[in-house]
Order: sequence, then structure tokens, then C-alpha cells
Amino acid sequence: MDEIGSLNISWAQGYNGSNALFINQNTICYPCGNFVKFLDIRTKNEAIHSSPGEGIGAFTVCGTQNLVAFSENCLSPRIFIFSYPSFTQKVICEDGAQLEYSCLTISSSHPYLISCSGVPDFSVMLWSMESGDLLCQTDIGLLGCNSLSFNPTDWHKVCFLGDEHVTVCTIQQADTQYLLVPSKMSLPFEDGKRPSTGGDLIDRPGSKVANHDLILPSSAIAGIIGDLTDTFDGDFDENKHHVVPSSHCWTPSGDLYVGCRGGQLLLVNTETFDVETMDSDGMKRQNTMNRTKTESSILKMPTVIDESLQEDNAQRLGEGAFSCMTLHRDGLFVGGEDGMLRCLDISGSVVQVSDSCPIDSPITSLSWSPTYSKLAIGSSKGSINLYDTSSPGTSELILDTHHGNFVGLDMLNPGVQHCVTVREDGELQIWDIEENQLVGSLPLAVQCCSLACSPASHSVAVGTHSGHIYMVEVTNMENPRIVERMRVHQHAVMQLTYDAEGRYLFSGSDDGHVFVVDTRPSMMFKVLAQTAIEGHVESISTHMAEKHADVRVVITYTSNDADINIGATKITLFDVPADLNDNVSKYCGSLKMDLLEDSIGKLNFNLNESSHGGAVTGDRKLFTLPHYSKQLHEIRIPEEAPKKANNKASYLQPQQACSNHELAGGVITMSPHHQWVASGGSDGRVFVRELGLLERAVSVHAHNFHSGGVSRMCFTRDGMYLLTCGVGDGVLTCYTWNFSATGKGKVTTAIESARSHKARLHSICKKEDEIMTEMPDWSPLKSNAVSREASTDAMRSKPKTVAMENDQIYVTPTPTPKGDPTWMEVKVMEAIREEDKEFAEQKKTLRTEIRDLRRQIQSMMKENDSLPEIERLERHEFNLDTEDQARLQSEGDEQVQKVREDIEFENLAKSYLKEMVKNECWDSMNVKGRCTKAFHSNLEVSNYPMRKRTNDEKEELACITKLRQIEIAEIMARKEIMESQFKQTTKTENEEADDESVEGDGAEQPSTTGSLGAQYGGASDYFYSQFELHTRQQKRNQIILLKDAIYRIKVAFNSEFDEVYRQKEQEIARIGDRNSRISKILKDLNSSEELWEPEMDEDEKPEKLLTVEEKEVKVEKFITPEQQAKLDDERQIEEQRRLLEKGDNDLVRGREMMMGGVLEVKKEDELKKDVPQPTFIVNKPQDEWSEEEQKMAKEYERKVKELNEEREKYRKTLEAELKKLQTIISDTTSNFDDKMVEIFLKKIKVEMVIFQEELKILRLNLSLLIEEELSTREEELLRQLEDRKMRKVLTVQAVAQTKQRVQDYRDTYDIRVAEDKVLDKNFHKEFHDVNSLLVEQLYKLYRKKPRGQRRLHHTDSKMNQQTTTNPYGERPLSARQAGTLEITLKQLDEFDDPSHMPEDVELSVWKRVCAARRLKVKSEHEVKAQALTLADMNAFLQLRQDEDEKLKREMDDTMDELNQLRESRMRFNCNLEVQFMLKQGQVEIDSGQFIPNYRDSILIHRSVVEDLNGTIRQLGEQKMSAMTESKDFRKGIHILEWEHKKMVMEIEDLLNRAKDIQMLKVSRQIQDYLHNDDHEARKQQEISALEQTLDNQRGHHEKNVKEKKAILSTLRKGIRKKEQENTKVEGELQEMIVCVSERKHINEVNASARDETAAEKRMKDIVQRRKLVDLAKAQAQEVAVLRAEVERLRMRTFPALVQLER
Repeated sequence: MDEIGSLNISWAQGYNGSNALFINQNTICYPCGNFVKFLDIRTKNEAIHSSPGEGIGAFTVCGTQNLVAFSENCLSPRIFIFSYPSFTQKVICEDGAQLEYSCLTISSSHPYLISCSGVPDFSVMLWSMESGDLLCQTDIGLLGCNSLSFNPTDWHKVCFLGDEHVTVCTIQQADTQYLLVPSKMSLPFEDGKRPSTGGDLIDRPGSKVANHDLILPSSAIAGIIGDLTDTFDGDFDENKHHVVPSSHCWTPSGDLYVGCRGGQLLLVNTETFDVETMDSDGMKRQNTMNRTKTESSILKMPTVIDESLQEDNAQRLGEGAFSCMTLHRDGLFVGGEDGMLRCLDISGSVVQVSDSCPIDSPITSLSWSPTYSKLAIGSSKGSINLYDTSSPGTSELILDTHHGNFVGLDMLNPGVQHCVTVREDGELQIWDIEENQLVGSLPLAVQCCSLACSPASHSVAVGTHSGHIYMVEVTNMENPRIVERMRVHQHAVMQLTYDAEGRYLFSGSDDGHVFVVDTRPSMMFKVLAQTAIEGHVESISTHMAEKHADVRVVITYTSNDADINIGATKITLFDVPADLNDNVSKYCGSLKMDLLEDSIGKLNFNLNESSHGGAVTGDRKLFTLPHYSKQLHEIRIPEEAPKKANNKASYLQPQQACSNHELAGGVITMSPHHQWVASGGSDGRVFVRELGLLERAVSVHAHNFHSGGVSRMCFTRDGMYLLTCGVGDGVLTCYTWNFSATGKGKVTTAIESARSHKARLHSICKKEDEIMTEMPDWSPLKSNAVSREASTDAMRSKPKTVAMENDQIYVTPTPTPKGDPTWMEVKVMEAIREEDKEFAEQKKTLRTEIRDLRRQIQSMMKENDSLPEIERLERHEFNLDTEDQARLQSEGDEQVQKVREDIEFENLAKSYLKEMVKNECWDSMNVKGRCTKAFHSNLEVSNYPMRKRTNDEKEELACITKLRQIEIAEIMARKEIMESQFKQTTKTENEEADDESVEGDGAEQPSTTGSLGAQYGGASDYFYSQFELHTRQQKRNQIILLKDAIYRIKVAFNSEFDEVYRQKEQEIARIGDRNSRISKILKDLNSSEELWEPEMDEDEKPEKLLTVEEKEVKVEKFITPEQQAKLDDERQIEEQRRLLEKGDNDLVRGREMMMGGVLEVKKEDELKKDVPQPTFIVNKPQDEWSEEEQKMAKEYERKVKELNEEREKYRKTLEAELKKLQTIISDTTSNFDDKMVEIFLKKIKVEMVIFQEELKILRLNLSLLIEEELSTREEELLRQLEDRKMRKVLTVQAVAQTKQRVQDYRDTYDIRVAEDKVLDKNFHKEFHDVNSLLVEQLYKLYRKKPRGQRRLHHTDSKMNQQTTTNPYGERPLSARQAGTLEITLKQLDEFDDPSHMPEDVELSVWKRVCAARRLKVKSEHEVKAQALTLADMNAFLQLRQDEDEKLKREMDDTMDELNQLRESRMRFNCNLEVQFMLKQGQVEIDSGQFIPNYRDSILIHRSVVEDLNGTIRQLGEQKMSAMTESKDFRKGIHILEWEHKKMVMEIEDLLNRAKDIQMLKVSRQIQDYLHNDDHEARKQQEISALEQTLDNQRGHHEKNVKEKKAILSTLRKGIRKKEQENTKVEGELQEMIVCVSERKHINEVNASARDETAAEKRMKDIVQRRKLVDLAKAQAQEVAVLRAEVERLRMRTFPALVQLER
């Protein structure tokens, strides 16, 4: 095939929202699958270039240098760098990452590229774009990278961020040596708080009473050693989350703006690495709204939001608002997932949205043009918008490809110019292949999965996931429309294929059918027939041998029990007759329209290997792609079916196989002229082969294997183009042939085939298109016609209940499909209707007979109910359908059995759980937990449940006991040796010893042991003294001994508890015995008094909880048949025993006859018997009695009286006995309650003792924990010290090497400077032949250089705009930048012009001067470049020296901290924490809030305190006597001082009076008062004057009242007039409101087209006026304050003025 030619990329379409970047002022560059596309924003022209490697991974563009860089998607990927617009390869960067690059970025001013690799490297690499060498790299740990960029103002800084970090790398350079130094910033929490790190110190005191404080970092407390100590978060909280960075950009000052997914904006200082969360006005409003909504929802009230919160969505910065960002002179532009482009004003303290522009799709990339005048906005929906700063608030759509995965691709009739694609979201698109443009589109708004274009008309069939097939008319390609929709399958339509002439459409799914549809508009898209395919259809391929012949169909499918991901396992071949349209019933076997296998020659085979795809040729050859062998197989299908379905002959073997794709899976297609076969695999490659030469192929890398490879392919009808679609990249590619000389001849066959095919179907296509254009648009209402008809039929039929009540014949309605039925369901319903029509009479007859039979049975049942019970039949005997009854009975039994099994299983699970709990909490307990309750109170005491000691615990206790015995023996032996040596000294000390000494008898007292355990069974001679617990082993041993003591204390208490428990059992037994006698006495006394019978409940006898008594079961017990049979047997045996006992028994009969049935006569029984009354007393009156009868009567009365007396005596005896028994019971129970109180108090003390021992255990555990933390910290410090020592060695070597390099380079620089000076000095020597005056002029021109070194392209007017819009400003060129010397030399061309030549200078001399000046400029340029390099080297050396000094300081600090830690550890081990038991009066400190703080306290002997108190008391008495004498003496002094103060105050009072008299001002009133003696006349005169004044004022008032009344009447007239005018104005107002509403509506309609400049101006005026009003208010307030201050100052002098007036 390669001899025909090669495939070249013609065009590609697809944009997934990746970086769309400006490569120059008018061109946008973005990746498109395996290609790079360049879009001219002015002409909309596109250029495409393919990747020379394996796909495109990371991608970046540098607009200032016109460079494009991208990486591969393969193992050991390379980085390609191309220059634009020639797209020539500049350099390749190799040997970097192992698997992938996640991000790339290029410096805008220097030839460097930074890359960040992913798994498994996770490293940042610096590359040289001149040589492609890897300059340096650094490991960043397991940190991914989502964004990467150079600092535009300083290329030495690079920022990269991921989901969990923001890291800034500093590039340090020393000539050819480079170094990357990363610095990671800690991200704040979402609430703005900074997290703590592992180095933060935490105060961890030993306890509240400890006299030491240990300050350790959180990492040491957590036990972490290693690199994680620096990043460990000690304040971890699962409810607090860090912000997640999503985008970033640099500021002109070198700081960073970082946008987060949660809507937070961070400002990062790259020098101090401080992170600040910037406040956002929009976020505040959003939080206020959310809080308002939450409160409203809590209160169950409608949400009420303030009007100030009801702002546009554009003003809110919520979650996802910072997906990408870029900086501009106007502000910070951010794009979010909400599809809104915002310009943020970041100049103030609060971030505000100054401008916004809706994009209507999630924004994924932002890129400014080099002049910062246009902004390219990329969206994840496949669109690119252009935002122009000259038109804020609007954007221009320059690209819209509607991103989504392609699921269908086919050529549109006639198949040479247009192709049709459909995406998975239902977007149908029509493409012009030659013009490379989107002609038209139609959103179907459904999930699609397949597509096919009809060769006989301009129609497209689209298969959906719901099983529908949409028929779309594309006669008008710009406006396609849906003309029909039919549901063919129940599941997704995975395959759609037309035959060559467009007569039949074959559709396949996984519902077990392949349908044949006549999709010609003239046949109204009729479904013809179907054939069964049991499995998932993988491919459908067709072939026609000749014109209007039968269509051969080959279907590959996967059986239902196989994995569909590995491909098809079976093949079915059949031929569809050409006359199927006319004779459908001839080839179908039933009303379901299933094709007869014999009529279509259906053959079924098995594939030898699971394969993907399928393409059939005319000679019964099938091409497939095997899943495992990854080859192309050519299989010949036999003409006869195998004898058996799964024999060896049914498995088809490949006749030819050739190597193909590297990955399993793919698609395969045949060219229209059936000479070429093309295969596309999951590896993304496409192979095209000629049928005769399969081993030779033409290959192209069309798609990326990361996205799934190739999903669809098709040839154009003439074979000139090949189109492919990717699985997950959303890219459509078009390849064209570059034919060789041989290929041009072979392609003629394809062209001729296309022409003949077009000519053959031209008339048919025209006819079908005309019919289709007249068809109306499809409407969903059409699909509901069947359901409406079915519902109408259901309404017409009588309900079953009504027919049964009226004893009528009920006709079951024909079932109708529900909802949207499939074609198969409709056919089944039609078959049922036909059957109903055909057998209607027979069914009617059967229903009549059934009705008569029902009536007869009902009459028999009524007659049966009236019969006697013995003659009455059971109801089930009337059941005629015994089989159905048995079936229902069996179904009920099955359900019962199933429920019973479920219940048994549930009971089994509960039983297992019960046994587990019982074994864990009951059986394993050596002492079961129980309690004892008092008889007459709520007091209860429980014992201590105790487990059995394990063997390990016993062995450990025995080992420690043996160890302590050895230690004690060793101590005693040592003490004896010491006593023998110092016997005399020891004897003297013992005589002088204090009797109250703690160690008087060698045993510790409870005050020093810290507990009373020895008094309650916890004593042990093996305890360590609290003053000797220094080592870890001693503390561990002490903990085990204390646990043993607690165990023994509990055992001792349990023994006492058991004794009390047994006593209660005995008491209850005695009470039971006494109650039996009491119950008999109460019975004899005929008393209803309630009997008190105490018993133990479940708390006292927990064994009761483990057994269930019959009375506890509230439901009826289920008895199985076996149990019922057993109970019946026992009942029969018991009945037989009772019958035997009722027989002749001599013993019972003798006792009855001789002794009345009793062996002993009891007195109480005799007293119960009454004296028999003589019969004459009842039968005769008393006066008729005889003497004998009178005597008998008297005797009867005497016996009755004696009997009553005996009964009374017996009753009193019983009452006395009853009272005695009750008293005994009360006394015994009260005594037991007293014992309960005693054991309760004992339990409290035992609890106290146990808590004391446990407190000691807790203190020891805390001490061990602190020692563990200290050991961890010491180990970490030693590790840090060793690490820094190793780094110190490397740093010292680096400093030495750098010093040597700097020195060598300085020597080179000095030589270069000297050479430059020699050039300057040799100028006069070189021009010795020129006049000296001219030489001086030439020397000045020689020294003249261009003033500034700026970029030449910034001189035009358009580029001047960048200076005003570029936020980073214009950067001066550096001598080391590429092209700087060329720019300077170009600027010298103007100076070299002969017009600058002085007079009298020859042209040859001038040329020599120009040449010398150029040489001088080159020399100076080299000197500057070397000076900059030397400065960098010096800075690099200084950094290494600073690093060396820093390491030295860190080592010293680490050593100091290590020494302090060891000292603290030694102090901690020696300064023990001891637990004491002291009386309340012996604690002489103030108690705190909860526990007294003994940190600053000391422990002393009580004798010292008593002696000190005696001394204090004596000194106090002496002081009291001295104070008494001093008091008496001072008393006289105080009296004299009081008298003195009194006299001084009298003097001051007299002086003040004299001063008042002197300062008194004599007014005119006072003078008149003093001069006139007749004061009464003066008063009368003043009164008369006042009366006259009053009369004048009264007259004046009356005059004013008259004037006001006149004015009031005038105003009332004016009011009435105004009311009339207002009535008129209100009428006009209604008309104006209507007019305003109309204008408002018109204004809202035209709002989008209205210029908002005036509105913005008005807004600015309003804001300015508001500011002026606020300023005026502030100034008014300031004036008011000043006036108040003046008034206060004036009032402060007011008393002096008043004093002067007086």
C-alpha cells in the first residue's frame, strides 16, 4: 500500500478547553489532538501541524519569542520546541521525565524552558532552548503540578502550584552552573487562618502540680521522625480544610496572586513567603446571602434578602470563580466555571469586581496578546472568545466546535464533499471537507451512540441510548431538521449500517434483534423485518455483488455470557433479498416479522479469537482485529453452515494475519470501492492496506492512546480523503492522499466507482429528497398516538368488578404497550389483536359456559350453607380447579418457608452475636458483676467484675516480684555492710532520731505512699518508693505492681460483698419460711392484708437475663409438627396415669373410711367445725319443746358459747404470733440494711483507694510518655544534626569550588577589561596620519554610542500601546540576552551614515572610524556580558556562603537545643513528681479553680511549722504591746493635729470673706437701693409701667390674630385650588405610567444593543456626588465639633465674668 503514496493531514477540528495562547499579535495557538493549530483572529484562517512524536502532552507558547513547546505522551517523553510561523524545529529536549510532563513554560526574555514532570519523578527541570541541554533539576516530592509560569519581571523565579501546594523556585546561576531552590508556602485554611507546622512549640507540662514545663514541638509529641517533621500539622481538624489553588499570576513587584477553587484570592509575598487572604466584597455578600438563607430555612420561613444583597451574579466571587487568571493594567482578569469573565479591582483593601463579561460556558484558559489589547478566552465546551479592552463587557466568538466525544461519523451523499458527525450529547454537525468549516448543526438533546448516512437521499439516521432512531433531513445543510423518530430497540442502538444503494438500514443492539429498516422517505421509514441475534452486536458490514442485487450482511457479536470488552465471539451471515420491500410476508414467519432463516440463508459461526470490528468483501472474506494477538485477520466465511453449533468446524480460522496495532481493540472499515481496508486501534494509529498486499500498509498517528485511540473512520466515496474520530479527545481529523505515480493510477478505480455510484443513484436521490422536503417536522405528539388509542380502548371496556357484581361476562381488554413502545412491542400487540379477531366467537362461547358454571356452583354453595353441619361440605370442596389451588398452596408454602428461613437466619445471627457478647462479657469473667440492694431503701452496692488473669500477666508479675526480691535483698545486704562499718555513728543517730519521723520503723506511711491501699488489702513489700522512680524500667515495674494491688483490693472487697450477698439470700429464705406461716395465719384470720415477699431482681441475679421464662413471652409459641406429636404422646401418658390412680386403691380407701382422709386431727380444723344444731329447734316452736329437748337446747347453747370462746382465744393467739413474725422480719431486714450502709461506706473508701492507685498509674504513664517524646525529639535533633553536617560538607566544597570559579572568571574579566582599555588607548595611534584636531573630533564620535537598548519593535505606534496596557512595563534588554548585540549594531547604522562625518575627513578615514567604533561596541558588549556574569557568580558565591553560614548557625542552634533537651531530660528524671496524702490543715496554699497549683510549693516537716508558729506567736505578743504604747502616744498627736487643722481652716474662711467684700462690684441697682429710702414707691412705679406694657402687647396680639385669620382663609382657598389641580394631574399620571412602562419594555428589549457608556458616566457622577456629600457631612461634623470647643472655652471663663459683675 505504501507504493500508492502517503497520508497527509489536511485539517483537524476539536478544542477541549486546553490552553489557547497568543503566539503573536493576531494568531492563537492551541493543541488539537495530536496536532497544533494556529488560528488567525482577523481572517479566521487555520493552519495545522502534526506532532513529530507520540501525541501532545504538556503545551505552552511564548509570544515574545514566537515559540511553541510541547511534550510527547509516551515513555521517556521528549520536549519539542518549534519557531513560528515557519514551524521549524528549534531544539529537542531529551532524557528528562520517565513517563510524563505535567506542565511547561518558556521565559519571555531568556532562552530557558521550565518543565514539571509527573509520576514517578515529580521534579522541576530547567532546559536551555539553545542547546536542548538539561541545566539543572530538583525534586519536589510527591507534589503534582497544575500550573507553571516564569516571573515576567525576573526570570530567576518560577512558580508552580498543585492541589495542595504553592511553590516558588529560585534559579541561581553562576556562568554555566545552575541551581533550582524550591520554597513551599503553607496554605491557609478556608476561613483564612494559618495552619501550624511541626516546628511549632507546644507547652506540655507533666501535670497541674509539676514543677517543670517541657516545651516540645507537635511532631515530637506525635512521634514523627524524618522529613515530615517540618510539614506536620499539629492542629489537625477534619472539619477544617485548606484552600485548593487553581490558578495564579505574577504582580509587577514580584508577588503572586493565587486563586482557589473555593473562591478565595491569596496574595503571596515571594520574598518573605507570607500568604495573605484578600477580602472580597462579593464573597462577603455571598456569605451574607447564604447565612440569610440558612437562617430562613431553620426558621421554616420564606427567605427575605436585603435589596443590597440582590446584585447580579457577576458581582459575586464564589466557588469556582478563579479557574484561571491573568493580570492587566486595568486590573486582574479572572475566569470561572460559571462562565463569567471578571475584571477585579485589586488596588484597594477589598477586592471588587470593576467589570464583567458573560461567556456562557466554563472558562478554562486566558491569554493576552503581546500588546495586552486582546484576551483569548478558552472554554471547556469547545469555544474560544476574544475580549477587546476597547469594548469592555462584550466578547467576540471566533471558534465554536462544541466539544464532546464523537460517537458517529459518515459521508453525506454523494460522499465526496460533506461529512456528518454526532457527539455523545446529541450535537449533529455537518462539515465541509474541502473548505474545512462547519456548515450546519442540529442539537438533538439526547444521548447518541451511532450514526449512518443514506446513500439514496440526503438523510441521516442517528441511534440513541434509549433505542430510538432519529431520521434527520440535511437537504438544507445549514438548517437540518428531524422528520421522523422511531423506537426500534429496547436498549442503545450501537450499530447503524446502510447497504450500498441505501435501500435498507440495519440496526443492532444488545436486545437480541437486528432490524431491517427501509429508511427511504417514499416508504415513510418503515421497519421491514428483524432477525434474532443473541448477544451484543459488535459490527454490521454489508456488501452488494451487483446493481439491485441481494445485500449480504455479516454481523459480529458477543454472546450474552461473554465479556463485551474483549470483542465479538460469533459471526452471523445472511442475505437480504432485493424484493424484501415488496414481499415482506414471503420472507417472514410470523406477525413479529422475523425473517425465516432458510429464506435469507442465515449462517452462524464462531470466531477462533475474540475480535473487534468487521468488514466484508465480495468473495466472502471478513477482516477483523483480534483482541489478544493484536493483528489483522483475514477470514473466509464458508458457504455452508456447520453440522453442529459448537463443533470444530464452526470455529473460523484466519487465512492470513499481519501485524497491526500495539493495543487491543479498534475499528475497521472498507473503502467504498472495496479495494482498501483501514483499521484504527486503541493506540491511536490508522493503517490503510490494499486487499492484495496486506503486509504493506500506510500508517498515520491520528489520535492519542491516552484518550482511547480511534473510535470511528470512513473514506470519501472517491477515496481521496480519510476521516477519523477519537474515542475521548473530541477531535475530527481529515487526511488526504499524497499519491505517487503508481498511486495516481490506482486511485482512478475509486474515482470511477464514485462517479458510477453517483450516476446510478442520482435520480433516486432527487426523488427521495423531494418527498422528504415535503414531510413535516417530527413532533413528540406523534409518538403518543398509540398510547392514546390504547387508553381509549381501555375506557370503553367495562371494569371487571362491575361485570362480576352484575354476573355478566367480562371481556379482558387487549393489552396495550405503555409509554413509548418499541417496534417489536407494537407488533406483538398487533398479533394479539389479530388473534382476538380470529377467535372472537370461540372465546365468547367459552365465556358463556364459564358464566353458567359459575352460577350453578354459587347456587350449590348457597344450598350447602343451609344444610346441617354434619351434612355441610367444606368450602374448598367446591373448588373445581384443584391444580391451581395446589399451585397457590405451594406458592404460599414456599413464601412461608422463605420467610421462616429468613427469620431463622436472622435468629442465628442474633444467637451468634449473643454468644459472642456472652463469651466476652460473661463467660470470661472470673467474678460476675452483680449488686446487692437494701430491703427498705434505694441503696445498692455492686461488686467489681474481674476477668481471669492471663498467663502472660501472671508470668510478668512473677518476674517483677522475683526481681524486686533480688533488689531488696541486695539493698539489705549493702545496708548491713554499711551498718557494720558505721555502727557507732548509726547508734548515736538513732538515739537522737525524732519519734515522729516518717522512717521510724523503716516502713513508709500513707502520707508518703500517696494512697491507703495497704489498709484495704493492697499492701506489698515490693513497691518502689516514690522518691526512687528514676528509670523507665522502674516505672513500668511500679505500674504492674500497682495494677496487682488494685486487683487484690478488688478481691478483698468482693469477698466481703459475697458474704453480704449470701446473708441476703439467707434472709430472703428465712422471710419465705416466715411468710408461709404468716399466709396461713392470714388465711385463718380471713384477713386481706397484702403479704410482703422480697425477691432478687436482674441486677442482683444477672443470670436471669440469660434465660427466658414462659411468662416473659407475650406471643403464642410456635410448635412444629414434631413438637406437637411429642406433646400429644406426653398428654396420653399423663391421662393414662390419672385413670390408673382413679382405680381401686386400698390405702386411700382405708384412710377415708377410718380417719376421714387425714392422719392427724388439728385444733384449728376442729375450731372451724360448727356445733350441730338439733332439728327440733328449727322444726318446733319453743313452747312445744319437751324437757329433754329443753335440756338439749341448753347444752347446745353452752357448746356454742364454749366454741366461740375457744375461737376468740385462738384468734388472739394467731394475731400475737402474726405480730411477732412481722416484727422479726422487720428487725432482721433493718439489721441487713445497716450492714448495707456499712459496706456502702466501705465501697466508697475502696473506690477512693483504687482511684488513688490509678492516679499514680496515670502519672507514671504520663511520665513514660513524656520520656518517649523527649527520646523522639532527641533522635530527631541528632538526625537533623547529622543531615546538616553532611550538607555542611557539601556546602564547604561548593563554596571552595565557586570561589575558584569566580577567581578564574575574574581573571578573564580583568583581561577583557584591559583589552577594552587598550582599544581606547590605541585609537590615536591608529589615526596618526590624521590631523590631531580632527582626531579629537573623531574620538568624540568614536565614544558616541546609542543611548538606550530597547526592543526595536516597540518604536511603532501600535506597540506603544503595550507600554500603557502591559502591567509589567517595558523591560530593558540585558547584554546576555540573545540578539542584544545585533540590536545595538542596527542602531549604529544611523551613526555610521556619512552625514554624521565631520568636515575635512576623508570617507576612508570615516569608514575606519566606524569599523573601530563597531569593534569598540562589540568589546564593550562583551565586557558588560562578562560583568553581568561575574556579578551573578559573585551573587551565587554569596548565596553559597550565606547558606554555609546558615548551616553553621543551624548546627549551633541544633546543638544548643540538643544540650538543653538533655538537660531538661536529666532534670525531668531527677525532679520526680510525688503523690502525697495530707490532712486539710497541713496544706498551706490557696486552692485554685479546680486543683491547687503546687508548682511553687515545698514540703516540710510539721515540727518545723510548729516551732516557727511558736516563735511567731511570741514575737506577735511583743509587737502588740509595742503597738499599744505607740497607739496611746499617737492619739495625743492626732488631737493636736486636728486642732491645728481647724484653726487653719477658720483662717482661710475669714480670708475668703474679706476677698469677696473687696471684689464685690457696686452696680446701679445697688447704688439706687442705697441712695433711695422709699422703696415701696419705687415698686409701685415699676408695677404701673409693667401694666402699661402689658396692655400694649395685648392690643398688638389681637391685631396679629386678625392678620393670621385672613392669611388662613387665603391658604384654604389655595388648598382647594391645588386639590383640583392634583385630581387633573393624577389622570395625566396614569397615562404617563402606561407610556413609561412601554418605554421601559422597549428599553429592556434593546438593552443588549444599548451603549452603556452613559450609564457608566452617570454611575461615576453618582459615586462622585456621594463622596462629596460624605465629605460635606464630615466637614459639617468637624465644624460642629469646633463650635462646641469654642463654646466650651468661652464657658470656661464664664464664672470669672460673673464674679466681676458681682
